[in-house]
Amino acid sequence: MASRRARGLAWLVVIVLAVVALVFGADAALRAYAEKRMETEIAQSLPKGVTAPGLSVSVRGFSFLAQYAKGRFSDVEVQAPAITTERGSVSATLQAKDVTIDRSFEKAPVLGSMQGTLHVTEDAVNSLVALPDPTASIGLSKRTITYMATAQVLGLPLSYSAAVHPVADGAMVRLYPESVNVTSGPVHFDVKSLLGGIFDGKPISVCVAPYLPAGLNIGDISIASSKASIDFQADDFSLDPKTFDTHSECPAG
Repeated sequence: MASRRARGLAWLVVIVLAVVALVFGADAALRAYAEKRMETEIAQSLPKGVTAPGLSVSVRGFSFLAQYAKGRFSDVEVQAPAITTERGSVSATLQAKDVTIDRSFEKAPVLGSMQGTLHVTEDAVNSLVALPDPTASIGLSKRTITYMATAQVLGLPLSYSAAVHPVADGAMVRLYPESVNVTSGPVHFDVKSLLGGIFDGKPISVCVAPYLPAGLNIGDISIASSKASIDFQADDFSLDPKTFDTHSECPAG
């Protein structure tokens, strides 16, 4: 009798373990399928001429099946190691909360809230930014962005640098002047006269709204040696391609 009960208990344990394995297996399989579909949705929503090789999506939390049944993921992480255009590439990380999905994946996901960071190197900045002077370049150092160029003054070449500290302010980026220096040439020349009065001590305001999808806001801008990171945030952000074709307008005045 005892051995019969033991065998019965053993079979019960085997059945429970099998059920658990099936649930975890189904959970993992559907999670992997959903992650691949979301990767495809994001890649297809990128603007024309922009690709993201190596992009990956991770849906977190258990149970995935329960989240999928509700049509809402609590936590999604996106890694984009190379967002590439014909001029250069950057990388980005993104974390989204409360992501609404269409279980048929016929509609683009909507991110309830998201926070991310764009990472860019000094070389990438010089590739991506079209400077008015072909001899000019941009340098990144602690806290500052430095514009370096060469001009002709009285027939003599003069090389100079102008450094600013960027601060995000809504749809605007304020560039606070830090320093202007002559690096070679007539050392006593007033370089500020070459800059058209924009280095008079007041911040230079640059509107970035036309370059951002509507609803995307710039956060902290961190500058370090030869690299920079830019935080961004949005609420109720759809991954529909139309989102990336719709841009905000600069404030009046």
